[in-house]
Amino acid sequence: MPNGPLEAVFTTVLWDSQMNIADFGRHIARLNDHASRLRINLPSDIKQRIATQIVDYAKDDTEIKLLNITYRKDDQLIIKTRELPELRFCKLHAMTSPLRKWLGAVTGTKHGDWQPYLDAKNLAENNGADLALLIEEYCIVDSDRASIMVVDDDGIIYVSSSNLSVQGITQEVVLEYLANLGMPVSYANLNERLVARSREVLALGTGLGCCLVATIDGQQINDEEAVFFNKIQTYLAQHYSNTDNWTDLCEFLN
Repeated sequence: MPNGPLEAVFTTVLWDSQMNIADFGRHIARLNDHASRLRINLPSDIKQRIATQIVDYAKDDTEIKLLNITYRKDDQLIIKTRELPELRFCKLHAMTSPLRKWLGAVTGTKHGDWQPYLDAKNLAENNGADLALLIEEYCIVDSDRASIMVVDDDGIIYVSSSNLSVQGITQEVVLEYLANLGMPVSYANLNERLVARSREVLALGTGLGCCLVATIDGQQINDEEAVFFNKIQTYLAQHYSNTDNWTDLCEFLN
């Protein structure tokens, strides 16, 4: 990954080891949006270029993996694969860490200087935690690799209103699902008071799926019933099993 934040834009997708990517349209839309914020000119044929490169990675099996797609400002397209994490759709423990900010419109995008997020993840793991929650002015703004959702005692769902938060594709999918069920979702500052009286704190991400945050800095979160955790897990399983939510990139090959 390039060191300069304005040097690259990226996204990480679910890939079936062949030619299919989950929520591909959403990822391309976010890639375009973040590229614009980073003043990177994404090529009009980006889908075709991704498809052409993925042909070289396609396997005979259908094991779901992660695929990192990076477009550099110097017109290089870099694709790397990796296994899904062991921690996925499970309970995990979190540690708070200060948010690293950049100037301009960089913070909140998937940009070329991602090392501070990796450092926060490593620091959390070195302290026995599974996830780093990134804090700005006593509020959870983001995490090292997932969007954060808080459910309070009244069943109201909160997500971060900060423009420093990275727009999460998994969170976007889940919010549409909850809206269709008529469940109230509010954008707010995820401050200490809100988290302290929460019923559930969820981490939503391409790699993690939906995880229940059991503790934050060693403090237990009220998760006795974990209704939303179970409901969202079930929905995401259905979402990813539906072939309509996967794009066959063969359609973009010449």
